[in-house]
Amino acid sequence: MFALPTTLVAFDLETTGLSPVNDEIIEIGAVKFCFQKVAGKMEIVEKGTFQSLVKPDRHIPEEASRINHITDDMVQNAPLAKEVLPNFLRFCGQSSMLVAHNGHSFDAPFLREACRRAGLHPPRLPVLDSLKIARNLMRENGSFKLSDLAQRLAASGEIKLKLEQGELHRALYDCQVLAQVMGRMVLKAIPEKDLALDRFQKAAEKLAPIMMLEG
Repeated sequence: MFALPTTLVAFDLETTGLSPVNDEIIEIGAVKFCFQKVAGKMEIVEKGTFQSLVKPDRHIPEEASRINHITDDMVQNAPLAKEVLPNFLRFCGQSSMLVAHNGHSFDAPFLREACRRAGLHPPRLPVLDSLKIARNLMRENGSFKLSDLAQRLAASGEIKLKLEQGELHRALYDCQVLAQVMGRMVLKAIPEKDLALDRFQKAAEKLAPIMMLEG
């Protein structure tokens, strides 16, 4: 067992639309996990979760609500982004690596812009894009949607999470699925000796490019 295991934070954002500049975050979910030996076998171990709705300063479009199932009424009494983001960043910590599905194109830019609007400096944390990693490691897969990747890994017994289709596109559940999918890809592709904190980033860079959240 290595002394300093790498901590990963799988995170997911639900938003009012697709533009980091013009739209806003309405929910943040995250699952913190690492890899530990359990009964002699390296396993994905959850260390904590974070979830919060976020009140935007605009109406949530109907097309967004159809996807994420979040309505104006649900966020009416939710905290503002400037209140939620510091708590989320504290949850992530200063030495974690972030993971998001399509994170380089969507989640990281949204989070960076939301921090800027809230007067916060985005931390210098690495962001791994599980979509890019899946495309490199699971090339035989017809679809790289998170739900499809999870279904395939569940069917082969490689992940144990019970998949609930009705919960997809709510941030915390998507993160629980992502942690299992990402964790399984990592364990299949990266040797145990490279899961340590001082070796993991270099090993992960061989799977797909890494972006810094700070930008």
